[in-house]
Amino acid sequence: MSYRRDFVIGLKETRDFYTRLLLRSWRKGILGFGLAGGLTAWYYLNLFQVAASALVEILLSLAAAVVVMALVALVMALATRWKVAKESRRSGRERYVQHTRIDGFGLHVTVDDREARLGFDKLMKVEETKKAFYLYLAANQAWILPKDQMEDRDGESRALREIFSAVIESKRLRLQKNG
Repeated sequence: MSYRRDFVIGLKETRDFYTRLLLRSWRKGILGFGLAGGLTAWYYLNLFQVAASALVEILLSLAAAVVVMALVALVMALATRWKVAKESRRSGRERYVQHTRIDGFGLHVTVDDREARLGFDKLMKVEETKKAFYLYLAANQAWILPKDQMEDRDGESRALREIFSAVIESKRLRLQKNG
C-alpha cells in the first residue's frame, strides 16, 4: 500500500481549488440570490399585468431564478480566478513541484526544501472530483493531486481510492464511485 508521484501545482490547479471552495461556501447565498431573482420576475409580471397563465408565470420566475444563480456563480468564480492569478503573480510563485508519497505511515509531501509528514488521522477529509483528489489539512487548505498529471489516470485513481478507503473512516471521505 504505497503511492508516489510528483505533481506540478500551477495556476490552473490552484484556481480550480479556490473556485470550488468559494462556490461551496456560497451555495445558500447563491440560492438566495436566485430566489430574489425569481420573486422579482414574478413581481414584475404581475405589476405590468402580463397576460400569462399561472403556469407560464411560474416557469418564467423559475427561469429568472436559474439565470440569476448562474450569473452570480459565474461572477464569483471569475472574481476568484482573477484574485488567485493576481496573488500568484504577486508572490512570484505561479507553479511548484509537489513530491507526494503515501504509505502505511501517512502522507509525505515535499515542496522545495520544505517537507511535511502527516498521519491519516490528521487529515480533515479527502475529496475526489473529476479533476483531482484534494487532501484537506484544514477547511481552506489542501494538497492537490491532479488527475490529468497521472500516468494511468484510472489505475492511479483506483489505487488512491483503495488506500484512502482502507485507512480513513468513511465520514471523512468523498470519493467518486467510478472515477
